[in-house]
Amino acid sequence: MLAAMPRPVVAATVAVVGPEQAATGRAKILVLPTILSGELPPDTAIELATLVSDNLVDDGIEVVPAEGTTPGCDEACRQAAAGAAGADFLVQAQVTGDEDEFNVTVTVFAGDTGQALAPFADECSICGFVEVRDMVRLRALDARAEVLRRRKEATAAVQPPVEPVVVASSDRPSAPRSRLIPAGWGLLGAGAAATVGGAVLLGLHHQSAGCLENPRGGDCVPVRYTTVIPGAAVLGTGVLAVAGGVIMVVLGRRAERRAAAGQRVAVRPHGLGLRF
Repeated sequence: MLAAMPRPVVAATVAVVGPEQAATGRAKILVLPTILSGELPPDTAIELATLVSDNLVDDGIEVVPAEGTTPGCDEACRQAAAGAAGADFLVQAQVTGDEDEFNVTVTVFAGDTGQALAPFADECSICGFVEVRDMVRLRALDARAEVLRRRKEATAAVQPPVEPVVVASSDRPSAPRSRLIPAGWGLLGAGAAATVGGAVLLGLHHQSAGCLENPRGGDCVPVRYTTVIPGAAVLGTGVLAVAGGVIMVVLGRRAERRAAAGQRVAVRPHGLGLRF
């Protein structure tokens, strides 16, 4: 019966990704030889180290095997090995077994100090090598997730701060024009013309328009203009049009001022833009 329970333990130490890896966004991991104790044969160490390497592979990770290191490498040894390989992290699996009970630990070490950052532990009772392999694989995936998390944090830490960028007047986009303004001016013109026309019609009311020939003879019949009704209608329409045009122009001007005020500060991909 397999009874496994992951027990991740994260140390307080924070690893620093090297400048080259921070620039490219990739982390380099050095896989140390597996530490074995108990009933597992010695050649199992190579198979488990390969299993760890295979499950650490990711687009943001470069995995390299350790050469010339022993399974019992201490902090100074790990630090030297990471420095020689240019690695940011080291990962090592350790398996202890007693008959059908096994304990598995996959640990992430900091490349610059050799100290343990995140040991991921697992155990099983009444199990065999198949279960051991599965535990190593799962804990290696935990180690990969831990490295990716630290790589992301380190990459974000080296990003340059956002600085204000003063945009030249030639680079400043013009404020959007309100459609109310041209429509208002057009309405003002039409209203002014109608007002003048209405006033003219009112002025013509009862003015002499000459005379018509009297069919009965005698003096001609005088004729006068009766334009008060159409003049009043045209004048009233013109006044309303002028008032509507004025309102539209005022509202359009206000909308343009609000839009121009909103463009004075703008966030750009390379920083904060201030426009004057």
